[in-house]
Amino acid sequence: MVWEVADTGVGIAADDLERILNPFEKVRRNAAISHEGTGLGLYLTNALTEMHGGTLAIDSEPAKGTTVTVRFPPVRTVAT
Repeated sequence: MVWEVADTGVGIAADDLERILNPFEKVRRNAAISHEGTGLGLYLTNALTEMHGGTLAIDSEPAKGTTVTVRFPPVRTVAT
């Protein structure tokens, strides 16, 4: 199972990609841009994904946007 979420927002610099997976981390390059939230979304998503044997990948480019891909192994899926 693969989930992919993409946006066309401000993007994330390569130097910040690993850091944003830490709890309460936010990336703010411009003080004029408001970033609401606690900084827990990606941290919790990554932690829960890893608990189920999955992986989380982030592909981002500043000023272009971000794509987050979550992959779960077949053992964690249910055939319907």
